[in-house]
Amino acid sequence: MLTYQDLNVKPFINASGTITTLGGSIMPTEVVNAMEAASSSFIHLNELHEKVGQKLAQMIGVEAAFVSCGAASGVQVSAAACLTGTDEERVRKLPHVEGSKNEFVISLVDRHYYIHQGIEAVGGKLVRVGSYDAVSAADMIGGIGPNTAAVVFFLGVQSKEQLAEIIPEATARGVPVIVDAAAQLPPRANMTEIVNMGASLVNFSGGKGMRGPQNSGLVVGKKEFVEAARLNSSPYSAIGRGMKVGKEEIMGLLTAVEIFLAKDEAEEYAGWQAQANHIAQAIESIAGVQVEVPHVRQRPVTHVTVAESFGKTAQQIIDELAAGNPSIICRLVDQAITFDPMNLMPGEEAIIGQRLREILSN
Repeated sequence: MLTYQDLNVKPFINASGTITTLGGSIMPTEVVNAMEAASSSFIHLNELHEKVGQKLAQMIGVEAAFVSCGAASGVQVSAAACLTGTDEERVRKLPHVEGSKNEFVISLVDRHYYIHQGIEAVGGKLVRVGSYDAVSAADMIGGIGPNTAAVVFFLGVQSKEQLAEIIPEATARGVPVIVDAAAQLPPRANMTEIVNMGASLVNFSGGKGMRGPQNSGLVVGKKEFVEAARLNSSPYSAIGRGMKVGKEEIMGLLTAVEIFLAKDEAEEYAGWQAQANHIAQAIESIAGVQVEVPHVRQRPVTHVTVAESFGKTAQQIIDELAAGNPSIICRLVDQAITFDPMNLMPGEEAIIGQRLREILSN
């Protein structure tokens, strides 16, 4: 068996979070075992999609669910669903939408341009509102017109309070709301709360907080819209055919969701808090260094800032951490060196604290 080492690819300690370009997250052994078991048999993929969707909906407590090929493709087939419904002729015609509503209201604060591109690729026309720095509920509601197929909401940068203002106004106009909540797990409550607010389709990454296969996603929402998303996806001869989810990933995500729902969320948060605190305590006495442990998106992170006179810049410190052995990858957020404990293995916080103290002490 060839390994990363055979390919001269260097693994690292991930203190940056569940970032797609860094491999998402680490799957539990049970998920890997479920994928291995799924790989040993042939099944009808459409039947598996349908039955796993039913099982997921039952487990989570929503009307319907579907396993997509990641959150981005989930948003893309959600957009397709809003263009076609369950009309198979319209499904076959995409991206041609002549005579149908095809505008999608989306905020400029969502700088994930692949989301914009994905919606356009299935035949959508974007109505961008707000600015790159801010968008209001009024901006998004004001973008709705007679040709609006859906509103696309980016949860995380945009708040639930804003979503609660938008959904009733969109619903009153007969316009569905698609929510991109890729990285918004945990908390577990988001899996049901956003649908219960009235969103038509909500998209989560399978390979981030749920710790499933990285090339999987979860679409939950209203039954007719989820069914339309499924019809626009692989293995159907539809615009989403290329966004294939294998039997292994489907069963892997099913297992990941089962584990995720059974977790003691308070215990998990306490573990992250302890890791973030350990890193902070390792360096809090060093002159010229300021350290704090704020909560960002409802979980603790360690923020380290250095004075201008310190002798090393924040980026130089990040580079030294990355160049070390083991390599440690973290991020610069608003001039603070940021350590996210979400992907740390037990004991890695001690390695980070020791290495960080060595770099800052020199």
